[in-house]
Amino acid sequence: METVKQKKVNRKAATQLPEVNRTTVVIPYVHGLLVAVTRAYRQHGIFSAMKPFQTIRSLLVHPKDKRRQQDSCECVYKIPCKNCDKTYIGETGRAFGVRLHEHQQEVTQHDVRAYTRSTSKSAAPEQNKSTVTDHAISLNHVIDWDHAKVIDKESNRMDRWIREAIHIRKEQNKSMN
Repeated sequence: METVKQKKVNRKAATQLPEVNRTTVVIPYVHGLLVAVTRAYRQHGIFSAMKPFQTIRSLLVHPKDKRRQQDSCECVYKIPCKNCDKTYIGETGRAFGVRLHEHQQEVTQHDVRAYTRSTSKSAAPEQNKSTVTDHAISLNHVIDWDHAKVIDKESNRMDRWIREAIHIRKEQNKSMN
């Protein structure tokens, strides 16, 4: 064990190091670790400085506004169904909100039509622009537009197609695609 006199000598030796060999470490302030960490560094001739973990500025100032999800371009997106656990996965190079609105319009256009039993049976195998519309019409399900979200972003079109395919494979039996 070091005596008090030896500790004072070690501290003096550490403070008398030439400026070139001095090393300083800046670490975030954590209440219980302050003394132990400082002591351990000082034994090796390393000086420690504390900085606050969080500042008022870091809590309040955000220089960039967050982008709305609807404004995201070049993305892969997911649209769930309210009646079952199936989801539709698609991709777009345009704004996500614009593409989502197109899906909504197509589904609502088909909902407006008045079907009799014979016309609904003949319309069931009909292929529409998107699988979301086919799912909603053939199974009489409601699409959950509020929980549609962007799941991936990619600016390169071919890579975006690959990412879309990967997400479809991940969904396996839960995918409408």
